[in-house]
Amino acid sequence: MSRRLAWRAPGARAAVLAAILIALPGGPAGAAEPTYRRYTDAQGVVHVTPVRAVGAGRREVEEMPGSGGEGGAPKTAASEAEPSAPRRDPQVEVAEALADERSRRWETHIRGAARLYQLPESLVRAVIHTESNYYPGAVSSTGAMGLMQLMPSTARFLGVQQPFDPRQSIYGGAKFLRLLANRFGGDMVLVAAGYFSGAGAVQKYGGVPPHAGVRAYVKAVLRRFYAYERLLQDGAGGASPARAIAGP
Repeated sequence: MSRRLAWRAPGARAAVLAAILIALPGGPAGAAEPTYRRYTDAQGVVHVTPVRAVGAGRREVEEMPGSGGEGGAPKTAASEAEPSAPRRDPQVEVAEALADERSRRWETHIRGAARLYQLPESLVRAVIHTESNYYPGAVSSTGAMGLMQLMPSTARFLGVQQPFDPRQSIYGGAKFLRLLANRFGGDMVLVAAGYFSGAGAVQKYGGVPPHAGVRAYVKAVLRRFYAYERLLQDGAGGASPARAIAGP
């Protein structure tokens, strides 16, 4: 399935950012095949088209419900306690989260899971922030549990025996993100939509399901992702936010 994406980042300078693609693992290190092609149109918009989709575990992934429950209900634990779509400048919101002891205590697990599953650390953080606001005891009305709001059947499939254990939740949620990335050719928009509504719903609609709750969730995750990228890159030497994740 070929899909072209364009993403315009808000801001005074209206900088154009490419849709982020998560690299697909597999093959010898340094010999990963290209998974997308990218070009810039006359208006300066960067378009990204996946070259191929990886089908390993496709059926199992599509059967796992997302954090929004069966059918992608428009609420998670975070959205019930605090709206999932950022109401303030996401840069300010994320800076406060990084400085908060509640998020710092899980840094080792977040970084370890991101390395293990070859994901951007900023993506793992953005999902945790949006799902539970770093509260490990969070439970949504749909039954999603823990930091990364895993549904019971999804947690079992991922091997998570204790969904409220921060380490198990983070590693399980990161594994789910990697499976979704493999399923959707690394398309971060579809990965975020699948995490909330389930891969089956994304497949059914041929893209982000046309529900306000799902779209608000995807927007919140992407905004926070870019904010985390900027702040974490600034701390590492001021590099600009990544536009594509390098292969293994």
